[in-house]
Amino acid sequence: MGKVRSGGDYIASISHKTDNKHTLSSLNTVNINKKSVLTFSTSFTVSEDSKIDKFSGRKTERKEFSIHKSLTALIISVIVYYAVSVFFGAPVFEVYSDTLYFSVLMTLLTVYPLIWYYFFCDNLLPVLKILSNSKFDNLTESHLHSMVLWTVIGAWVGAFPIPLDWDRPWQTWPITCCIGASLGNSVIHLLIGSKIFYGLFRDRRKIAYNRSV
Repeated sequence: MGKVRSGGDYIASISHKTDNKHTLSSLNTVNINKKSVLTFSTSFTVSEDSKIDKFSGRKTERKEFSIHKSLTALIISVIVYYAVSVFFGAPVFEVYSDTLYFSVLMTLLTVYPLIWYYFFCDNLLPVLKILSNSKFDNLTESHLHSMVLWTVIGAWVGAFPIPLDWDRPWQTWPITCCIGASLGNSVIHLLIGSKIFYGLFRDRRKIAYNRSV
């Protein structure tokens, strides 16, 4: 004859089965939650990666576009300086290579720094403000304006010895203009650097004085 289970054994077996069911259901719930969390994190990562890719792509496109515009600006600047030199008396075809050299030098001394400033601020308005001699927003714009102005003035002053009848080899076009432009650019850089260092030295003295007091 089979064993007859008592009421306590029957209740214990039922509770054990119930506990097993609860354990399995809780495990299934945990697995489902893990899957949902993994799915959410994966989708979030994919979306973030796509955003980063889009942002980097836009940044690369903008950088390439800026480089193209900068090269165009440099070429236009060389042409403009060449035309201005011819307008002020430089030979058109006889020594075109020398005139082209002077135009490239003036472009590097005046326009090239403005292009770097355009890359920095990502706006054309401050660059136009520098060239138009209007109110400046910061010291950098004021310094760039002074640099362009002194370079052009140096080149203009350097043209004075050319028509003189001294018959010197250095009077040949555009040697004196190149020297004048380079000197004007160098002098303004020295003045600006001295002004900056003097300002830093003065600020340090003020800070040291305030600390001592």
